[in-house]
Amino acid sequence: MDHSRYTISQAAEMLEVKDSVLRYWEDELDLRVHRNGQGHRYYTGYDIQLFMNIKELKRRGLQLRTIRGEIPQIAMKAPGSTESKIKLLPMKEEAPENPKTTDAENACMDRMCAFHEILERLIREELKSKEEGEKRFRSLDQTIRRHQIARREAAASMENKKNYRKSRKKR
Repeated sequence: MDHSRYTISQAAEMLEVKDSVLRYWEDELDLRVHRNGQGHRYYTGYDIQLFMNIKELKRRGLQLRTIRGEIPQIAMKAPGSTESKIKLLPMKEEAPENPKTTDAENACMDRMCAFHEILERLIREELKSKEEGEKRFRSLDQTIRRHQIARREAAASMENKKNYRKSRKKR
């Protein structure tokens, strides 16, 4: 078990991101970060692994609001362990060939990669569906507003006609 502690600068260097990115991810994803007696952040090996997973999901095109929903699965850990139980699988083309793995392990990895790809596709489709729904509602909202403006203009026009007729009768 790794009990190493890293400062925010060290963690940022290891992850090849800026300090501010780590702070931003912590805030946006509601991550609990350890602090020392002076209130300074420190990161464990588990935290580094979690941030590596987040960085990989960002690289794959997921937004933080989507990643936030995935944090419980990414962050699952064994009691007292600093190791993440769930590590992101490499993309199929990036999967290293390990001659020591058995056919059963390779088949399992292939199934896990396929499952991960399906999960990513479902997430992308759900986000696309939500965006399309938002576009539809925006369009409907614009149509309703145009209709309301037209009704106001028609009512104002009728009021002007009524006032004009009254003024002509008085003459």
